[in-house]
Amino acid sequence: MSRQTHRTCIRMSEKGYQRLKHLSCAAGLSANAWLMKELERNRPTLYRVEQTGEVIRFMDAAGRDINAVARNFNSGDGTAEELRFAAERLAQVVERFRALRKEGYPRAV
Repeated sequence: MSRQTHRTCIRMSEKGYQRLKHLSCAAGLSANAWLMKELERNRPTLYRVEQTGEVIRFMDAAGRDINAVARNFNSGDGTAEELRFAAERLAQVVERFRALRKEGYPRAV
């Protein structure tokens, strides 16, 4: 006996339906099973104002640091140490956005 007790109906274009059939067939699943799997896999999109703002402020500060290094290089005074610092700051920005994405904000990064 099925444990599923609810039904729903979705409307889609012929193109969307063909895509659904193609993807579910490629995964070796029925269309229903594939949709259920995708629902389990997909996280909701959350807008985290506080966390997002914090990361953006960090990114702005890191951007100013990186721009200062770029100005030094453009004037001919840049050093390898400054270049390493700029690369580290950029890596820190990427890592902050990845961490935010793992918290449920998938459009970060």
